[in-house]
Parts: sequence; structure tokens; C-alpha cells
Amino acid sequence: MSARTAELRAIKPAGQGLRERRRQQTRAEITDAALELFAQGSVAATTVDDIASAAGVSPRTFFRYFASKEEAALPVHQEFNAALADGLPAVDPGSDLRREVNGLYGLMVRPYLDNDSPAAQRMLQVSRLIRKEPALRAAMVRQNLERTEEVQQALAARLGPERTDPLELRLAIDIASVVVRASLDTWASQLEAGGPADLAAIYRRALEFAK
Repeated sequence: MSARTAELRAIKPAGQGLRERRRQQTRAEITDAALELFAQGSVAATTVDDIASAAGVSPRTFFRYFASKEEAALPVHQEFNAALADGLPAVDPGSDLRREVNGLYGLMVRPYLDNDSPAAQRMLQVSRLIRKEPALRAAMVRQNLERTEEVQQALAARLGPERTDPLELRLAIDIASVVVRASLDTWASQLEAGGPADLAAIYRRALEFAK
């Protein structure tokens, strides 16, 4: 098991202590600064020093939270990882593989079901920037590939060797990931076009089509 997979499996829901709340606040402030600067200009024209200054932190503090300026604008990567890590212990090794993987990946959609929530509004902001910025699209692709590898290793350990056909497991993960991504993209496009968008209904339709 890789170090990154161990990290994925070890993620726990955020605590409510003062120190943890401050960490979350600092992370959010850095992300807000990155998103605002990228929206005003571009990723290429914005430096880590610019983001750190706008967030009121030092560049050294920035790198405690994010490995790059692109990562700072993609907080959903960490949110997705946390959702998957929280759901891993509930995966039933004795149940249908596709159903279990779909249930696990469905946790990634939950924070955005309320269109007016801060999480949903942040996701829309990120979606707009990803379409505008090739650097962010490339970073997102890298993150998705990393997540797929990490989840495959974590699920293989959870399910055990007798249930771990590498091809079937990889296909189940890829299909579940595409369903989530297509659902979120469709939802974001509908909202940005000014129409109604029900993410839960869109996700159910996508799951049904992917059967």
C-alpha cells in the first residue's frame, strides 16, 4: 500500500477543536484568494507570493496547505478524498462490487445537493475556472488519476484478494468516477445557463444510464 493510499484511508472527519477550525479557516482563506486572483487575471500571471499576500499568510504557510497554486484552487480534491476515506469502512466486501463502489463515490456528490450552500457555490466557481484555465484542467486530471490509483489500492485491501479482480475493480471505479464527474458538470452547466438544476436527480439519471 502506497503512502498516499495510507493517507487516504487515514483521513478522518475534521475535529471541532480550535486548532482544527483555525486550520480549516486558513485553508479556506488561501483558496478564496487563489480563486479570486485567478478569476481576475489568470493562473499563469498569478504567483504563490500573490496568493499568500492576498490571504494574509507567508509563502511558507501556503506550502503547508498546498503543493502548488493550482492545487490551492481545487479544494474539491481534498473534499473528494475525505468523502471517500470516510466511506471506505462501510464498504461491504460481501455485496455487489458495482453497487458498493457506486455508493462510495456517491458520497462525493452529497455536499453539493443544496444549490445555495457555500460548498455548491464554491464548486460552481471552480467549474468556471477549470473551463477557462488549461493549467487547472491539467491539475484536475492529475488529481483524478492519483485518486483512482489510491482508491483502487484501498478498496483492494478492504475487499480482500478473493474479491479483487484488478480489471473489474478498476472498471467499477472508473465508471463510478465518470458518473460523478458527468453529473457535476451537467449540474454546473445547467445552473450557469440560468435554468433549474437538481443534482440528486441528475446523479440518479446518470447512475441508471451507466448500469
